[in-house]
Amino acid sequence: MIRSFDLLDVPLVAQLESQGTPLSSDALTRGTRPLYAALANFFSLHSRGEYTLVMPNRPPGFAQMRPRKTAPRAAVTYIAPGLAAGNGVAELWAQLLESLAAAAGELGLQQLVAEVPEDSHEVTALHRAGFAIFLRQDILRLKGKIIVQPPNGITLRLCTDADLPEVQQLYLNTVPRLAQQAEVPPHIHHSGTARGYVMEEGSEAVAHLEVRRGAAGALFNTIIHPQAEQHAREIVAQGLTLLGPQWSLPVYCCVRRYQEWLWDPLASLGFELCSSTAVMVKRLVVPIAEPERVAAHVLVQPKVTTPIVRSNGS
Repeated sequence: MIRSFDLLDVPLVAQLESQGTPLSSDALTRGTRPLYAALANFFSLHSRGEYTLVMPNRPPGFAQMRPRKTAPRAAVTYIAPGLAAGNGVAELWAQLLESLAAAAGELGLQQLVAEVPEDSHEVTALHRAGFAIFLRQDILRLKGKIIVQPPNGITLRLCTDADLPEVQQLYLNTVPRLAQQAEVPPHIHHSGTARGYVMEEGSEAVAHLEVRRGAAGALFNTIIHPQAEQHAREIVAQGLTLLGPQWSLPVYCCVRRYQEWLWDPLASLGFELCSSTAVMVKRLVVPIAEPERVAAHVLVQPKVTTPIVRSNGS
């Protein structure tokens, strides 16, 4: 029986946490620490860490997800053991994913999102669990050390709350509609692990760079308007400068397939392909095609009749 994680499950998660599969690009910056994430979620009453479900029977396993604070969705972050373990693990994944969907629905969420390697067994497993591919992307990794370059007239500044409408309009005008359903819209970060930077031409935002830092590395996400594409190399170079010359952890940049033109600017900075993934989404609510029609109550007027007159005059 699949149930929520409690302290009795610590040995099981500790045993399996090195045998699972990460299903989120957050692992590039945060690393994978399933037991720590499960305990953080347990002791914070689900306000931190990863929401964890456990199957203690044979075969044993667990699955984790992280609700997004800025969107009505959750990211599936880790499932153990991995599909390569065989011996009924595919069926275990199906049960764990179904239970995660039920738990996300109870939390009022509308989507489950997972990132898996392209053309892998994980894609097949998620298809069977009701997920569909909404977006494909490449993860590029910087070779060697960061080379700090001097400013060249392109200026990125830290986003403020006042920039949010401009940044979101840039996102809506630039990103394909289907991809928007698989991504979390940009928002203003106030934490030390993530920062957003904006480039303006006149008073209009034409580029946005999100820089996520963690114990395992840094990840860049870019939104660049077509009229600013010629500045892509300088925008990413300034992002590297923001990390500083002492940064020694890996640096990644996520390139969606609709951004393939970014390959040349990134390659000129020393980035190379690390992995290719599919972003898969499971809808937890079904949109209504048209409003439900409710039968209206019709007021029927009473029929007027002529009084009956008896023959005796009564």
